[in-house]
Amino acid sequence: MEIKSAARKLLVEGGAPAIGLRAVARELNLSAPALYRYFASHDDLVSALVADLYDELTAFLIELRDTGADLGEQLFLIAGGLRDWALAHPAEFGLMFGSPVPDPEAVEHELTPSHQAAMRFGAVFKDLVAQVYWQRPFPSPPDAELGPELVAQLEQKSEFFDGMPAGAIYLSLTYWTRLYGLICMEVFGQLHWALEDAGAYFDAQLREIGQALGLDCPPG
Repeated sequence: MEIKSAARKLLVEGGAPAIGLRAVARELNLSAPALYRYFASHDDLVSALVADLYDELTAFLIELRDTGADLGEQLFLIAGGLRDWALAHPAEFGLMFGSPVPDPEAVEHELTPSHQAAMRFGAVFKDLVAQVYWQRPFPSPPDAELGPELVAQLEQKSEFFDGMPAGAIYLSLTYWTRLYGLICMEVFGQLHWALEDAGAYFDAQLREIGQALGLDCPPG
């Protein structure tokens, strides 16, 4: 849709604050009230744009994943693909991942398009790790080591993580936040002081994670 294309153009040029209904209307030579026929509010427009971005990224990652010969290669492909996409689209990445994802259980009405699209994106990684675990369970910390409060929270999400036990979910979250945090630091310019090019460091981190999951990791 032209409206969302114009909003994305403004996002890339001026960041999230540049996406205003009046600004989008000017970009399209329309009046601001005309946009309300398509989007009831600024939040609705941003949610629709974020949903499109998530779906674009998800389709890109699935296409990469499906070229992998085994689970180890698939993990490397989608993780590397996420980094490549984020570096190529820093403004879009910032809009998508700079806001909290609502808790589905706290949403009384139909979930927003952006939230639904975010769940589809997350499933690409979540489902792959669950597949790895159920094919060959990787070592994970015992419940006693994690503590009852954390274990209780993790067990509540067991169904969401395809029935994995608390320790396996814990490692899945640990490895995801590790890779995600590294990508965020690189995209937002927080690694230049240490690394001119973080690609080799990212690959080394990914290889370490793959080995911990018992995967055959591609060579460096």
